[in-house]
Amino acid sequence: MTRRPNRIKEVILRRSSFIIFLMLILGAFVLLRIVATHKDIDDVANIDLPIIEILTQIETNQLEQAIAFERAIRYSEEMDGNSDIALQGFAEADSTFRYLAELVDVDLLEAEQEVVDALKQTGQETQRIKLKGLLLSIKKLESDHTSYETHALEVIDLLEDGELEAAVFASERVESEEDQFNKQVEGVLMRHEMFTEALVKVVEQEEVLSMKWIVTLTLLFVILSLLAVYTFSYRIWRPLEDIRTGAEKIGAGNLDARIRLSSNSITTDIVDSFNDMADRLFYSQKEIDQFIHFSYSTADDLKAPITNLGSLLEMLSKENLNQSNFKAILNNARKTNQQLEKTVTSLVEVNKIREELSAEGEDLYIDETLKEVVSSHLSKIKNSNAVIKKDFSECPLMHYPKAQLKAIFKHLLLNAIAYRDPEKPLQIKIKSKKVNGHTTIIFKDNGLGFDSIKYKDEIFRPYTRIHSHVEGAGLGLYIVKMILDYHRGGVRVESEPRKGATFALRLN
Repeated sequence: MTRRPNRIKEVILRRSSFIIFLMLILGAFVLLRIVATHKDIDDVANIDLPIIEILTQIETNQLEQAIAFERAIRYSEEMDGNSDIALQGFAEADSTFRYLAELVDVDLLEAEQEVVDALKQTGQETQRIKLKGLLLSIKKLESDHTSYETHALEVIDLLEDGELEAAVFASERVESEEDQFNKQVEGVLMRHEMFTEALVKVVEQEEVLSMKWIVTLTLLFVILSLLAVYTFSYRIWRPLEDIRTGAEKIGAGNLDARIRLSSNSITTDIVDSFNDMADRLFYSQKEIDQFIHFSYSTADDLKAPITNLGSLLEMLSKENLNQSNFKAILNNARKTNQQLEKTVTSLVEVNKIREELSAEGEDLYIDETLKEVVSSHLSKIKNSNAVIKKDFSECPLMHYPKAQLKAIFKHLLLNAIAYRDPEKPLQIKIKSKKVNGHTTIIFKDNGLGFDSIKYKDEIFRPYTRIHSHVEGAGLGLYIVKMILDYHRGGVRVESEPRKGATFALRLN
């Protein structure tokens, strides 16, 4: 990765030199300003209102509460089979939710007490009004959290009693109350900011009064300094504020949060680094979720043939088997072994592709890459009597890791062959185009098709077979989606039963 030049350092050094020069001249007048505002600064310093840390902790605990609540619902869906893991997970989620609810209640009381103490310390009516408004907002937070907690515990009790439908219906209200509570927290933060600004404004007003007796030259220097600081600080502060907001969104679980700046911003390097970090974090979280799901699916897919193979071996160990029974059992064992081999081979391919996702891209002619894939699977294509029509005239060349583009073509071709309609010749149409600067490949067949609205997400999950008569590991489209996700691409599917399927792949 090419190291970006440090533009911020250069600008800061240049402008700071000018500001330091002015401040040296103004040094003689600083003592006068300190004396004039000393009393007001003391008043402000005596009011300590550290509730931002408390509210941040409340937001964090509330987020973890919501996660525990969702986990309780998820585990409850798996408790019908008396799964020990599900029962234990549900109990842990329930306990975590109740513990975090107590923490939020304690934090809210602490925030309320901080505002009450601040009210006792301030003597200015304007500040008292703002503090009273802040106190009312915190009490409203306490009320909202009590309501949210009560209804959430009712849902958990319903889940524990096995009333899943009623619990899911009631959870909608809980989610709504959770959103309302989060908005209230933001409102309290805004009121706290208004209070802080009011305190600063008092000091600024006193400074303005003291400035009246400062000589014209000093006033000129102050104006020049303020202009220099303001123009520079604003150009830095605004993006940094956006970064702070983006970080809060990511911290709250919104991993889609990104920052947009004008091209001449001096903080472009920081923002670009932040967005790159957010992109990596988003993909990493998505990859973790997919890997967890993949692991569960793999365990389920391997369990049946392994169990079956064990039963067959047990049957072979019996001494009273005749020749015909022995051959039948042996044939079944071979079929089971073949099924295991297919699954393991597919797993090896998935892991190999996963390890090579970060491979460097290269300039590829799409047609030549497709020809290599077709050549490797020529016998299957001929046996299916498939006719492939292609058009890469609009976008013949692209930059992409070759092995991964070949894997995409391979699994789409094999998928089309596996799900071909036996009542008509298989036709496959492949076309490339540029859409909003992105390379897009349209892959269309006239096979059996499926309900793309109903199965739009399910078809990309591992070990999914919509048509049960088709053999295979059910990992082809999962691999395609994994590659596209890593390169920040995407796929759109349109299909109807008996009318084929169309895959629109945005590769980068």
